[in-house]
Order: sequence, then C-alpha cells, then structure tokens
Amino acid sequence: MKAHDLFLFVKYTLVATLGLAFDMAFLYALVEYAHLSVLVATATSYIVATFVAFFLHKNLTFHDHAKGVTKQITSFFVISGMNFVLTLILMYVFVDLFAIWYMLSKFITATILLFFSYAMNRLWTFRGKY
Repeated sequence: MKAHDLFLFVKYTLVATLGLAFDMAFLYALVEYAHLSVLVATATSYIVATFVAFFLHKNLTFHDHAKGVTKQITSFFVISGMNFVLTLILMYVFVDLFAIWYMLSKFITATILLFFSYAMNRLWTFRGKY
C-alpha cells in the first residue's frame, strides 16, 4: 500500500468516525427529546447520517468538488444500504450464534465494514477523485 493510499484510508476512517458520532448523537436526541421509538429513530438517524457522511467524504476525504451529485449519492446510498444489511447479518452471527457481547460485536462489525465501505466508495462513488 502506497503512503497516499494509507493517508486516504486514515482520512476516510476519521471522517467515518465523525459520521458515526453524528448518527449516535442524532439517535440519542430523537429518542430522548423527540420521544420517537428506537426503531424509528434508528432508521431516521441512519438516513440523515448517511447524507452527512456523503458530503463529509465528498469534501473532506476525496476533495471532490464536482457539481452533479445525483449519481454519486445514489451509489453512496446503495453501498450504505448494503452496509446496513451486512451489519444486521454480522450482528446476528456475532451476538446470537457466537454469544459475543453486542457492543464488541458492533465494533467488530463496524471495523470489518469500514474496509468494505472504503473500497466500494473509492472504486465506485468517488472513482478517480483522489
């Protein structure tokens, strides 16, 4: 791996961490202050956080200043949707089949999917924008 590739991955990881922090803060606010159910709040915060993550990655990670975003945001949401499904599958495997504590399972899952998400977004969503 070249130094530039490693640097880009580190930036992606840091920006993804910001997106996760936003997601969790928004989820907390929706449950505790807006009194939404956990499932509705989770879905809402996930969708909003995906938009936030897209624009953070577009501008901070990949420095992509192209005006047309429809194709990019569509591919980003497809990848995000795949991540969501994979998260559910991995959480089921780790928690229900292997009896791993759910918080550790979430960390393991997020770490695994970080590599998948980075690769997919670099190769598809922001192709050539680095």
